[in-house]
Amino acid sequence: MYCINVTYTACDRQSIRDFYNEIRKMRIAEITRQEAGNLGYEYYFSADRENEILLLEKWESKEHQQKHACKPHLSQLGKIKEKYGIISSVEEIG
Repeated sequence: MYCINVTYTACDRQSIRDFYNEIRKMRIAEITRQEAGNLGYEYYFSADRENEILLLEKWESKEHQQKHACKPHLSQLGKIKEKYGIISSVEEIG
């Protein structure tokens, strides 16, 4: 199994909420969960930092996750991040 944590950070609470609402409207999580090799794709709001969301991704393999990164809905995600000034960082778990 291959897992990554993606942290999305905005300048304020409203921007991170608007970002999340838009990616939810675009059904990015639902589309991703249907991809081959996906074992989990879940968003969590931080209890301590109101301008942050954590995304936990679980994949059968790193190759599956890399294929995911090339999908059209990830291009849409990039545009949404840019719109709201979201900075993301990725941590590989294994």
